[in-house]
Amino acid sequence: MLVIWEENHSYSSVIGSPAAPEINRLAARCGLATGYVALDHPSLPNYLQMTSGALYSHSPWTSDCGPSGACTTRVASVFSELDQAHKQWRSYAESMATNCDLVTAGTYAARHNPAVYYTSVRRRCQQWDQPLGTLSEGPLSSALAHGPRAALTTVSPNVEDDMHDGTVKQADTWLAGWVPRIVASPAYRSGHLAVLIVWDEGFGSGDQQSSAPLVVMSASTPAGTRSGLAFNDFSVLRTVSQLSGVRPLGSAARAPSLVRPFRL
Repeated sequence: MLVIWEENHSYSSVIGSPAAPEINRLAARCGLATGYVALDHPSLPNYLQMTSGALYSHSPWTSDCGPSGACTTRVASVFSELDQAHKQWRSYAESMATNCDLVTAGTYAARHNPAVYYTSVRRRCQQWDQPLGTLSEGPLSSALAHGPRAALTTVSPNVEDDMHDGTVKQADTWLAGWVPRIVASPAYRSGHLAVLIVWDEGFGSGDQQSSAPLVVMSASTPAGTRSGLAFNDFSVLRTVSQLSGVRPLGSAARAPSLVRPFRL
């Protein structure tokens, strides 16, 4: 399972946009969840909900705080579930200076890298939460060449390449560089890797839902598959958990899964 996190754009500003030809090509050739909603604003609550199954729509998380002091959590997450199941995970963050970097700096945003908030996996985070590298060299490029073999891989572009500060076109160009590498990987070509490109939130503010894009890719997903089911943050976690072979936590256990509608 591989998840690419994108940022702060509603469904209508990306799907059908002439500034996003790669994203729309993927949506047409693969799968698109037309009824997906992000549950909260700002970014951090959604990232934690997509990885823990618990609600984070309250202080301090709604301040997009950095991962220190009261702004860390001991709750179980998909990362700790994988660790307990003796399975590996990897997170790759673009422009991050060092492994499991807790400090937002430059174009790296710690709040877009959920693994750094879970204290129960901090030791693994120091090993497995790594700088992205480039298309030609670095941790993700190397992992793709050999698999990837981790049960779960997450990818966080920097704030210029994930639509947070940069444009839709800039993020689309970034994806047009990386997605072909992912599709050409042994794991994807053999049918053992599914990919979600998911936006953390659409337009809006506060404790309100927002319509956001969610593109679903796998070798077994029929071209042009669309589903209008009411997927949300917890659906992402349920799908990730199912395909990674661990139990879905909290509200994810009751959320609709993407597995059957998209034949993952």
